[in-house]
Amino acid sequence: MNELEATISQVIDENNISSEWNEGLLNELKHINLDLNSKRKDLTAAPFITIDGEDAKDFDDAIHCISNESSFILSVAIADVAELVKQGTALDDEAINRGTSIYFPSKVIPMLPEEISNNLCSLVPNEIRNVVVCEIIFSIKGEIQSYNFFEARIRSHKRMTYAQVDKFLTTGSGLDRNISSSLKSLQILTKILLKIRNKRGALEIEGQEPLLDIDAEGRVKKIVLPKRLFSHQMVEEAMLAANVCAANFMNKNYNFGVYRIHEEPDELKLESLKNFFSLKGFAGSFSKDPANLIKQCLLHSKDQKLSKVLQTVVLQSLKRAEYSTEELGHFGLQLERYSHFTSPIRRYPDLMTHRMIKNILSNTSNEVNKDNTEEICIEMSELERVAEKSSRQVTQQMICFYLKKYVGEEVSAIVTGIAEFGLFAEIQGFYISGLIHVTDLPSDRYFLDKDSNILKGKKTGRSYRLGQNILVTIANVSAEERKITLVPKYKKNK
Repeated sequence: MNELEATISQVIDENNISSEWNEGLLNELKHINLDLNSKRKDLTAAPFITIDGEDAKDFDDAIHCISNESSFILSVAIADVAELVKQGTALDDEAINRGTSIYFPSKVIPMLPEEISNNLCSLVPNEIRNVVVCEIIFSIKGEIQSYNFFEARIRSHKRMTYAQVDKFLTTGSGLDRNISSSLKSLQILTKILLKIRNKRGALEIEGQEPLLDIDAEGRVKKIVLPKRLFSHQMVEEAMLAANVCAANFMNKNYNFGVYRIHEEPDELKLESLKNFFSLKGFAGSFSKDPANLIKQCLLHSKDQKLSKVLQTVVLQSLKRAEYSTEELGHFGLQLERYSHFTSPIRRYPDLMTHRMIKNILSNTSNEVNKDNTEEICIEMSELERVAEKSSRQVTQQMICFYLKKYVGEEVSAIVTGIAEFGLFAEIQGFYISGLIHVTDLPSDRYFLDKDSNILKGKKTGRSYRLGQNILVTIANVSAEERKITLVPKYKKNK
């Protein structure tokens, strides 16, 4: 078992993650077939395309956009997973149990078997697939004028990566005329939607996770930060619009929904944030509006060299986004109503949303119990936390393995956390933090000044604060424990 396999296996055990398919599910899978019935709207001639990362295999969304002098018509086609994964089946039971697909470097633990996620439901090129379409008509100013949900059949005309789309946007050549026209329309619409997003005050937090380049032996070759392209924003804005429409559709027909909520920060957190940024040189008056206050802090962060550290502090003041039937809005996006509709292959809440929408489309009498739905929403929020934690643990452990060859070397680090027992410092270029224990700081007794978040020496007055650059030696790395011991260049005299 190589480093990656051993790490994933350890994290699966630690977090009690379901990673095998049971016999009942496998038996069900043998009898599942794709029914391409004629009742659906036939959109196979429309030049839908998928836009994903290079390594993607489960294509659950395809896009098509046309424009004229007065409007844009955006069609977002989403894999009709609910058609194959029925409630009460072994497949559905396991999907609820998993809640979400978990993405590790070079490996995925899918929510659904690959026969469904990578084949029958995946919008692979040149194959007819069943979808639920959200067709949205925007005014020329980017305002949603109307929307419509319906079941359809499509054929993805091309599988494109973000990099390929960006290259096309630069060169304007190399694509079929219909696909080219669709992408150009979406490009124009996205620019308009981004202005609206900015105007309504949506938060822009750059929280990119490092990507690991893994070799054939399961070891890290290099660590990179993914580059954010305009094509990412094109897909995000299209999906965001479809998610808003799904939330509105559920609310209209049920008076509740499977919402993605993000509540405002607590007042205490906001006061703490104001105190912290005052110490970090913010000289203006803070806004009384929570969203504007957060934006002020983010803007100040961007103006400083300590951008990432300060943004991390802002992130820590925010609540987690969760799933709920309660209509509490989305603070980060500054939207009154929002849902998840666009990824039913890999997120169970999206599948729940699809079922609610399809009930209305088919005029079925399937009642949706709000209390039961809320219970599942709470469970899905917890499973999402486990998935994010697990994915982060694997990345951290693999970076630790990579760091072992640098033990004994001096590296630059930046203080990212302060505690009574020492400092946490992120090693520059490695995107991981190690611990500088208080006993390894220069001879003194240090105490934590909680008000100013500073570790300060009683005799010398030497202080350590967030964002401070520090030269350290990588003293020890315990990969399996995901622990890194750092020692400052000026060690304690013994």
